[in-house]
Amino acid sequence: MKFLRDATPFTQVLFTLITILAGGVFVSILGFLGCWLFWGISFEALSGMLANFNEPNHIQFLKFFQILQTLGMFILPPLVLAYALDDKPFHYLNLDRKPTGLMFGLVFAIILVSGPAIEWFSIVNQHLVLPSWMSQVELWMRNSEDQANEITRAFLTTKSIGGLLGNLFIVGVLPAIGEELLFRGLLQKLIKKMIRNSHWAIWITAILFSALHLQFFGFLPRLLLGALFGYLLEWTGTLWLPMIAHFINNASGVLIFFVSGEGLEPDQPDAPVFNNSLFFWAIASGLVVCLLLRYLYQRRLESTSKELSV
Repeated sequence: MKFLRDATPFTQVLFTLITILAGGVFVSILGFLGCWLFWGISFEALSGMLANFNEPNHIQFLKFFQILQTLGMFILPPLVLAYALDDKPFHYLNLDRKPTGLMFGLVFAIILVSGPAIEWFSIVNQHLVLPSWMSQVELWMRNSEDQANEITRAFLTTKSIGGLLGNLFIVGVLPAIGEELLFRGLLQKLIKKMIRNSHWAIWITAILFSALHLQFFGFLPRLLLGALFGYLLEWTGTLWLPMIAHFINNASGVLIFFVSGEGLEPDQPDAPVFNNSLFFWAIASGLVVCLLLRYLYQRRLESTSKELSV
């Protein structure tokens, strides 16, 4: 696949999207074949099991396919494509620069502090109403969102430490690695190369990142998280920080759900959008996040300056 190096950026982006779709189809077929060969479950029976997520034993198959999808769509394609695009794939994916302890602490603080802003945008998203002539579309979107929340709730429900660790791996570790490899490590770089503007590349990638989740009433907060991860990469030069931030965000949701059984939907979906207290904390939250990001950016500039002077 070395021909990709001479292809246009648009062709590289298009080939990447085709590759991840092909990877998703391939691992799905592989999963169905595996279930038939090793467990004797037919395609029809397995389809019914995956649709009926109220049965605990069915959830295990749902988790099995989730792992396959993450590997086939998000982890393997970026690694293969990075090797096709550069002789040093880890350098190409910005994995060769490890973060310092201070960077790790700052990323943890950024995710923690961003909570009020993300919550406010979640509420705004929940209040979005489509025009009356699109009422059926809105109904379908809300039904899809409710079903997605039900699946996630069934997926995360466990009372054992082993189950919690498994959920942290499937929901925290794998998406943090895979989605960041694909979206920030590969697509953001290719889109930036294509349009020659880092800010547009970050936001376009964030839109794709949020849209892929197909959860319409969580689109805005996920868009902001995607942009946050994008700026972490752009302003620090290491993909490890977006991965760490992504893991902290996902893992905190898993832990909150394990402890309380809640935390999948916005905390106050019926709250007024311009609640004075919440809006104030959202503004303060956004400002502090921006200051912390700027500090990371300044440290990157200082580090680069020292490297050049040596």
